[in-house]
Order: sequence, then structure tokens, then C-alpha cells
Amino acid sequence: MDNIFGISMQSIMLALLIAFGLCLGVGGWIYLRQRIIFRMGIRNARRRPAQTSLIVIGLMLSTLIIAAALTTGDTLNYSVKATVLDVLQHTDELVVPVNGDDAEPNAQQSVTFPQQVAADLQAALADDPVIDGLMPVLAQPVPILNPKTQLSEPMVTAVGIDPAVLDPFGGLRDLEGNDIDLTALPEGAVVLGKTAAERIDAGIGDTLTVYIKNQPHDITVAAIAPDSILTGMQDLGQAGGFVMTLDRAQALLELPDQISFIAVSNAGGVEAGAEATDAAVAAIEAALGDAPYGAVRVKQRALNTAEEGANVFTSIFLVLGLFSIAAGILLIFLIFVLLAAERKPEMGMARAVGMKRRQLTEMFLAEGIAYDLVSALIGSALGVGVAFVIAGVMGRLVGDFFTIVPTAHWRSLVVAYSLGVVVTFVTIAISSWRISRLNIVRAIRDIPEPQRQRAGNRWLIFGILGVVLGALLMWVGADSEKLFPYSIGISVLPLSLAAALRRFGLPARPLYTVASLFVLAYWLLPDSIHQKIFPVLTGGMEMFFVSGIMMVAAATMAIIWNAEIGTTLVGLFGRTFSRWLPAVKTAVAYPLASKGRTGMTIAMFSLIVFSLVMMATIDHNFTRIFSGEEAAAGWDITATRVMNDPMPPFDQALAESGVDTSRVTATGRVRQVASYDSQIRLAGTEEWKRYTINGADASFIEHSHAPLSIRATGYDSDAAVWEALRQNPDLAVIDSVALPGPTVQIGSAANFFLQGVQPGDTTMEPIQVEIGDPVSGQTRTVTIIGVINPTVSVLYGLYVNDEAFDQVFAQPTQTMYYVQTQAGTDNVAFAKEIKAKLIAYGVQAESLEKLIEQGTGVARGFLMLVEGFMALGLVVGIAALGVIAFRSVVERRQQIGMLRAIGYSRAMVGASFLIESTMITVLGVGSGTILGLILSRNLMTSDEFTGSSGAAASFLVPWGTIALFVGIALVAALVMAYIPARKAASVPIADALRYE
Repeated sequence: MDNIFGISMQSIMLALLIAFGLCLGVGGWIYLRQRIIFRMGIRNARRRPAQTSLIVIGLMLSTLIIAAALTTGDTLNYSVKATVLDVLQHTDELVVPVNGDDAEPNAQQSVTFPQQVAADLQAALADDPVIDGLMPVLAQPVPILNPKTQLSEPMVTAVGIDPAVLDPFGGLRDLEGNDIDLTALPEGAVVLGKTAAERIDAGIGDTLTVYIKNQPHDITVAAIAPDSILTGMQDLGQAGGFVMTLDRAQALLELPDQISFIAVSNAGGVEAGAEATDAAVAAIEAALGDAPYGAVRVKQRALNTAEEGANVFTSIFLVLGLFSIAAGILLIFLIFVLLAAERKPEMGMARAVGMKRRQLTEMFLAEGIAYDLVSALIGSALGVGVAFVIAGVMGRLVGDFFTIVPTAHWRSLVVAYSLGVVVTFVTIAISSWRISRLNIVRAIRDIPEPQRQRAGNRWLIFGILGVVLGALLMWVGADSEKLFPYSIGISVLPLSLAAALRRFGLPARPLYTVASLFVLAYWLLPDSIHQKIFPVLTGGMEMFFVSGIMMVAAATMAIIWNAEIGTTLVGLFGRTFSRWLPAVKTAVAYPLASKGRTGMTIAMFSLIVFSLVMMATIDHNFTRIFSGEEAAAGWDITATRVMNDPMPPFDQALAESGVDTSRVTATGRVRQVASYDSQIRLAGTEEWKRYTINGADASFIEHSHAPLSIRATGYDSDAAVWEALRQNPDLAVIDSVALPGPTVQIGSAANFFLQGVQPGDTTMEPIQVEIGDPVSGQTRTVTIIGVINPTVSVLYGLYVNDEAFDQVFAQPTQTMYYVQTQAGTDNVAFAKEIKAKLIAYGVQAESLEKLIEQGTGVARGFLMLVEGFMALGLVVGIAALGVIAFRSVVERRQQIGMLRAIGYSRAMVGASFLIESTMITVLGVGSGTILGLILSRNLMTSDEFTGSSGAAASFLVPWGTIALFVGIALVAALVMAYIPARKAASVPIADALRYE
């Protein structure tokens, strides 16, 4: 992986290595200049191995998350690139017909041109050092049937190549690596690709039937070869095909002297050849001159798409992993706060005998660096292990498209380790500085700092700075219409204002309560109310993290400053269980006396559970919405045909082939041009974009049940829009992917966006766009009058009627027939029947319900994978509880002795610790669950997500999944608290009282 977040990984690594060197430099400086201080810090790390191990576990989690995300990106990048190189081999560019302004050329199915073009180009580039081979190739889709197994594939690619120019392309080999001589094969013999052989269960020597212009022809399998462009595998997930010599393919396909593209091999080999693409394309275009042909950067484009896909996936993991990283940072602060609390008398004595604050900070830094270097190393190693587990899960999800090969790149590991060290070091440095600011007398006597009615001037200064910063961010966000700075500003401002007002003696509880409730109201107000109060701004995926951080911070503040209400409940509880009342009161009082550490622990659990609840709820509702009744637009079966050979009307073809058409209630046809084969741009603009374009017949428009999320003014119903589209070739509707927003798009397969309309709008002004065919050069202006609701998941692209489509496009990329069936029909079986009966026409039929289930299954698989990755954050919370529980026993050893001396039994002491841990966990888990459910409900029922249809009005909660997360957290809390609680209860009274 070479880039992430648009920044070069090489630059990131160098910057982090410099920062890592500075961290080591600080440690080295302390060792050289303050060797005794350094040894005192290191001694503390060696004193208690068990607790040191727990601290290292807590510190390593941030590095683990980073390493896992980066290694996952490396795995995806390597796996897709390896598959691309295996398929393309030495083929770096393709020369194809092209026309149209600014058209990006692309190979098109069934489009052929004279073979003489290849001969002329070979002569022109014979002496070019950049290009070491050109080969004319004929590649056409055909249906194939294995009579022995009765398995068929409606579309494989019949390939013809010229063996005389095959050597620069690496030759042709079978699965065992043996060379294959195509010229030595008998008449009618072919080399079958590996995937095609598996799909129809064919072996060497089998006789297969292919259909050319609807007529059967027999071919014999002479050998089976790995999938590549030479054996018909032109895209990941396809069935591949078979290969023979070019002259035999031209005769079989009845295309004499015709080819589909010219394959070009650059000098430098399989991988390095792509680096010469720019020079090769320049040479090809110079040789072609004004001829209507162009070079497709097929390998470069595929490798770039692989890189972009890996970057997007890594970015998603990193953004979602920020919750766990933030929890890990809180844990680091918490660890050092607890260490300071335990060593408070020791630090006071050190200050009393002459140690300066700076030296106290250096001592903690030395100890922290020791933890840091070890924990980051362990985190990096475990992160690789987690990434390999993720790779195994992804392999099962996308195994039909490419093979996932777990890969760890040294550069990513250096970045993960260095970043983990730097983040942890900075956190330790800040907490160490904060720890060193203590009162010597109070520290020696181990008494708390007095509670002041008025805050110090520092609170006033920081509060004013926060107010100014918040106001500035709000202004920047409103001016740029960006939600990210505005939301941070409006969240920071009230909290900073409350901090500043404390300087003037105002009570803290009402100040922070009002401020935190305002922040929660901003984030949790329903969308309909929110838009009336606050400006409508745009945001992306980063808002998921920002919302979690801000809401959890506000909710935690409200809980901590109002937790005294719990003492009242404890009193009521004690009336019934008076025996345990002292233990319960002790369990409640201690956390309230340390609001900072208690708040950090609650925030850790709340952050993690919030993110998990959000993802689980979105997953649950996503499945329901996008696989609901509207998903198939009222159709039951889709039959796809890629070939352009003559075929009777679909209804007639069904009847003539013997299909029982009594089960069919309606059919419709959509001819589709894929995004790479089409052009689109807003009227009045110059640059062409890419988008899928569909031509729908009258029957499809009439019988579809596809609600619209946005209608143009002048149309009072969805039916009016569709009827206008049926009658008027100047009109169009489009899917919601064209709306501007945080849609993740990889490559340039769909890069067109509308202007003047936003997600959540219900009406729009008609928008004129120009569509074009890059091959024929024909264009037409149409007016978009509606946006299809995203709940209709089977319809994608721009839709015009048949008349408009015929005027622009010479031929479709594929033709799709839609079938409505009678109630009670087994659509899976009926689709198989249609596929079997129409095999001669190359028709691939599938049940739409099955396709939607498969599609949402893959999406849900990835969402569950992300949930599992985010669930690593629970380890942070569990580690936090362990750290708190173990350190609390050490810190409060004398207090335990006093409690035992005044009459607390061992059971009461142990119960006090258990109740304390459970209470903190319940508050954090409850806060995160409630916040996650409210925000996810607002999201899933908002117009931006469901459009104007209200499809998600019945919001569903995945109670089972949430109960699992909550159960894990609570059980972990009890387990992690039980051991130290039992240890605390067993401390002898005399030993505890004289403990130092």
C-alpha cells in the first residue's frame, strides 16, 4: 500500500521515524543526564511483574488496532494486485475502437474491427524499445454446455490469438506448467480456462457444445489452463472461457478478418511493464494518428483500482478503530493517574528531599518509555495476527472474485510501531506533567486536594480559548458548509463556557449539566427538528467518530456531576438489605471521590459500546431496508444476456423454448450500457463523466414498482414521473448514488454527481444532462425528473426510454429481462428452467430474491467483520477494569485495613470492590447503548438515508446482538474485579494498617 488518506506511506513512515527518534532521544537524554532518576523510573516497572504485564496489555491496544488496519490494507492490496497480474500476465494495454470527445477508451463486448489495424500497428511499432509485443485478439461471449454433466454457463469468452506473436506474452501453459502449442491442436480442439472448466465440470477430452448465432457447435477440451486474459478471463468474478488459434476462432464465430482488441506487452516483464504504460500509450497514439482507435491502460488502471480499494478499506478500519484508539489513550492516562495516586506519599517525600517537578516528570517518562517500547512491539505483532484472521474471513466473503493472501509489509509495521510509540509517549508525557503538579505536604500525608468553590485562573484561560476556538470552528464550518468543523465547534463551545464560568464561583454541577445536555441535544435531536434549528451542512464518514467522541464526553460529564443522586438510591436500597448497605455506600462513594478516573473509565466503555451498537443497528436495519419488499421493484426474476446475436422477443423466446409461460404475469426489458462504455455530463459542462445508462421499454416502466425519493417540481406522484418517462424520450430518472455525499466510490466506474439537489430533498428542479456513446459519437440531452429511492437496490444508473436509448447507443453492454410471476411460484427453480431452456441465446436467469440475499449477505459479512474488529475495543475496557481493580487494591490497602478494623467483614470488602466495578461498567455500557440507539435511529429514519418514502419508519433494534455485547462487558467486569476483590478481602488487618 503506497498511500493512505491521500498521503504517501513513505512520507508518513519518515515523519514517524523522526518523531520516534525524538521520543528515544528524550529517553536517552534522561538516562545520560539524570541516570538515578531514570533508574528509579525503570525500577518501578520491575517491582510488580503481574501489574506491569497488565499495563503493557492496556498500552499495546492502540498499536494493535493500527497494525491490524494497515496490514489488512496490505493484504487486500497485494491480493488484488496479484490476481490482476495473474489474469493480465504480460498484457499491459489494449488497443480498441474509440470515438467521442474526451472519451476514455475501453474494450466493448461484441465490438470488432479489421485485423489489418493490428498488422499496420505492428509495422509502425516494430522498432519501439518500450513495446516488445503486439497481438491481435478476437474475444466474443458465447453460451457453453457440457452434455455429459448437463451443466451450462450462459456466457464464457471464446478467444482467438495468433500463436506467431505469443512469445512476448509469456506463451500458454496448462495447470502443470507444460507449454501448449495451439497450432498442434486438432480441428475443433480448444484450451479451456480453469474457472470455466469448474463451472461446467469439464475435463480433458470432454466434448462441449457452444452456441454461435443460436446454432450449436461442438468443441473438444484438449487442455485446461490457468485463468488469464488469454483464456477469456477479462474481469474478476467472470467465468473465463476457452482459447484457440485466431483463424479458427474467426471461422467458428463467423467473423472473418475481425478482431476485438490488440493486446500490447511492454518491455520489463509482468509487473514492471506497467511502469512503462505512459510511454507505451504515447507511442501507440502517435502510431495511430487520427485513426479511430485508442489505448486502454488496462493493467495500470486495474492496479490503481486495487490500490484505491485497499486504501478505502484501510481508511474505514482506521476511522472505526479510532474509537478503540481513543479508549486506549484514555486508558494510558488512567494508568498513570492510578500510578500517581498509589505513589503519592512516595512522590511527596521525593519532592521534600529536593526532587524537582521536572525530575518527577522525567521519572514517570522513563517508566512510561519502558512500557511503551515493549507494548508497541507486542501490539504490532498481535495486530498482524488479527489482520491475518480478518484476511481469512474476507477470503470466504470474496473468494469467488479473487484469492486473499495474508500479507504484512515491513513499511506498514514500521509505521504501526512508530505511531504506537509516539501516541503513547505523547499521552504519557502529558499525564506525567499533570502528575508532577502536587502539593508536597498533602502528598506526604496522602490527603486529597481541597475542593474549591472557585476555579483557578487556568480554568478561565482555557475556557476562553475553548470558546474562541469553538466559535471559530462554527464560523468555518458554516462558511464552507462542512459539518465536521461546525459540529466540533458547537460541541466545544458550551463545555468551554461552563469551564470559564467556574472561575466566577458558579457551582459546577448545574454548569456542566446544562452544557452537556445542550451538546447531547445537538447530536440527538430528530432530523426534522435539527434542520429547523441548525444549518444543513455536509459531512462524511469522519462524522461517525466525531459524533461518538462528543456525545460520550457530554454524557459522561452529565453522569459524573449528577452521580450523587445515586447515594439517595443507595439509601432506599439499604432499607431492604441493611446488612450490605455499608459495602454499597463504600462502593458508590469511592468512585465519586475520584471523578476524573471514574469518568475516564465510564467514557472508555461508553465509546466502545456506542460504536458497536451503532454498527450492529445499522447492519440490522440495512438488511431489512435493502432486502425489503421494494428492493426488487416488483419483479421476481432477472434474465441477463450479454451477446448481441439475434433473439426473438423475450415472451416469444420463452414460449418457443417450452417454458411454462402461464406462471408469467409480466415481463420487461432494460438494455444497459456499463459505466466504462458510456458518457454523461451536466448540460453546459465540458468534461465527460462515467455512469451506467439504461434503456427501459414501456412494459418495464409500466410494471415496475419503484418509489422515488425525489421528484421534480410539476409532478405530483411517482406514477406521474414514470408515465412521463415512458412517453417522452427527453426525460430520465437516476439512482441515488448520483446525489452528492459521502458515497465511497473506487476507481472511475461511476464518477458523475448531480448539482442543485442533496440527499434528504423531496423535490428538485429538473436537471439537464447530456449522454453519449464513445464508440458511435452520438449524444443526446435529457432532463432528469426523479431520483430512485435507495431501497430499490436492483435498479442502478440513469434510465431513459427505448426511443432515447436507440438514438444514442449502437448496442448495449448487456440486456436484462425482468419477469413477474404468479404468487406461489418457486422462482429459484423457475429461473433455472429459463436458463436451461434459453441456453442457446446465452441467457443467465436468477431469482431476484436470491440475488438480493446474496448481495446483502456479502455486505452484512463485511459489516460483521468490521464489528468484530471494533469489538477489540472491549479488550481496552476489560484491561481498564483490571488495571483499576488491581491498582485500587494497592492504593487503598490502608483504607481496607481501616474498614476491616471498624467491623467490615471480608465478604463486605470483596462485595464493595465488585459493586464498584459493576457500577462503573453498567454506567458506561448503559450510556453507550442509549446514545448508539438514539443516534442510529435518527440516522436510519432520516431523509438522507431513506428519502421521502419513510421506508425505515419502523426502526428495528438488534436486541440479541446488543445483549451479547452488554453481557460480555458485564461478565468481563465481574471477572476482572473478582480476583482483586478477593485479594483485597484477604489482606490481614495489621499488615494493611502498617502498609507503606
